Amino acid sequence: MKTSYKTILVLAMAAAVLSITALHCLATEDVNKEKDNIWSEDAAKGESGRFELTEEKIERIMNQLAKTNPEKAEELKQLQAKDPEKFKAELREVMQEQFGKRFRKRMEERSGQHMKEGGKPFGPGGMPPEMGMRWREDKYLEWLKENYAGEAKKLAELREKDANLYSKQLELSLKKYGRIAEAARENPQLAAVLKEDLALRQQQDKLLGQIETAGDKEKEELVKELKEVLNHRFDAILKRKQIEYEQLLKKLERLKKEVEQRNAKVEKWKDAGFKDESVKAKLEDLLGKSDKFTW
Repeated sequence: MKTSYKTILVLAMAAAVLSITALHCLATEDVNKEKDNIWSEDAAKGESGRFELTEEKIERIMNQLAKTNPEKAEELKQLQAKDPEKFKAELREVMQEQFGKRFRKRMEERSGQHMKEGGKPFGPGGMPPEMGMRWREDKYLEWLKENYAGEAKKLAELREKDANLYSKQLELSLKKYGRIAEAARENPQLAAVLKEDLALRQQQDKLLGQIETAGDKEKEELVKELKEVLNHRFDAILKRKQIEYEQLLKKLERLKKEVEQRNAKVEKWKDAGFKDESVKAKLEDLLGKSDKFTW
């Protein structure tokens, strides 16, 4: 019995909605545990400011892992559905184990060898090895000079003095500013919000340091300032999440169109006449008489 286009589309949409609903439920469960904690990413990063696992980075890492270690990728995928926080913790361990050694080796080889030859670290026009960054090194440094001139100047000075130290500092720079730089080329609005939140976080940390050593009267004023900074940070985080939500909606729209296109092709292939012509053309192709149809 033929399945109509409308039925297939409805089923596809239902599957997409169920997937999003499932993710939403998992996210909601996490949020409820934290009492609707909008600062959950701060808690996840901790005081060390460790590498932030955004949805985009998780997807990229999982895709790469599926190629290098399919079994582990599948295991992590199942864990992601059951326990998102445990999944992130294990994914970090896998990253350190599978990518850490390769990352350090590549940095040492490329930076050392190419600096000896008078070239640039990571090779001429090479890619920074920071996870998730798709920019060439020179483009990142150009962006950094325009947006964080002080940081760019420090890197430029290190580049001339010590290639290994420069490579390590470049890695730290990418961890701090890389997400903003990447967003700048794909979504300037998101980049502006990320930049704003970074400045507010720096202000927050500075105030916290001052509060620790301040007297009672001064501390009271500093706490008021900190509260104001947190108010602004809340607004910035909310804007970022709104942008990410809108991006998800656009992705869903693209999936809808893909479903429609694929279904149209399937319906065309179901036609008996098309099948006969395709089989005939393939037969002739195999026998070396024609190359009209590509399977």
